[in-house]
Amino acid sequence: MNTAVSRLSTVDKPLDRGPGYLCFPPAGGTALGLRGLAATAAGSVVWGVEYPGHGTRLTEPPAESLTVLAEEIARQCVARIGAEGFSRTVLIGFSMGAFVALEVAQRVLGRGRPGPAGLVVVGACAPQRRVPGRYAKADAAEAGRLLDQHCPPSSAGYLDCPELREYALDLFLGDLRLTSAYPGPAKTPLSCPIVAIRGEDDLDFAAGDEEIRAWRAWTTGRFTGCAVPGGHLAVLTPGKEAGFWDRVRLGTEPCDD
Repeated sequence: MNTAVSRLSTVDKPLDRGPGYLCFPPAGGTALGLRGLAATAAGSVVWGVEYPGHGTRLTEPPAESLTVLAEEIARQCVARIGAEGFSRTVLIGFSMGAFVALEVAQRVLGRGRPGPAGLVVVGACAPQRRVPGRYAKADAAEAGRLLDQHCPPSSAGYLDCPELREYALDLFLGDLRLTSAYPGPAKTPLSCPIVAIRGEDDLDFAAGDEEIRAWRAWTTGRFTGCAVPGGHLAVLTPGKEAGFWDRVRLGTEPCDD
């Protein structure tokens, strides 16, 4: 059985010599879709999460719920990265992956372990601003429209290949229903820095920065919110990776006293 947490980068660098990064794909995404981003991380160790029923875990049954999914990932994080390694790891969640990342961080803390070095959320409104059940009854047609709107630029090839698009649509529809059924996280804030990023043209943020600024409530530590050019998950556009990593490092590196 393939594991939920695996290395995306080939950098041979101990985590005690700098932060590592653990990336959570968006709805319909796979760890493979984040390899391009990992390759541009300038010598940092990058791990990726593979959800059951996706990518290398395609033959496994999908998660029963987003909280069950987070529980599995939290266990594997501690097992594969180690508690100390996790404390030096920044979690990066894209869209749906932002909620999974927050849940994982809370569960590791709940085990009495140190929390992550930081949390970066991309293209996701703060949990208290969501509308649970919004897409609970979405059919394939609506899911296809949303997929075309939200498909990361790095995965745009899905739109040109009917077979790949059908595969992506099946994953996306399943994740859409999973997210719709998600009641939201426990009201337990983290202490690590949080960086919240949205695309300036992302239709999910028609109200502006309120949904991004609302992530401030989820940490007692430093918070950075920013808008970047482009639409949903525009930071994954090939050629924009360096700017993304600059924002991540600036927002999550320890401040000098």
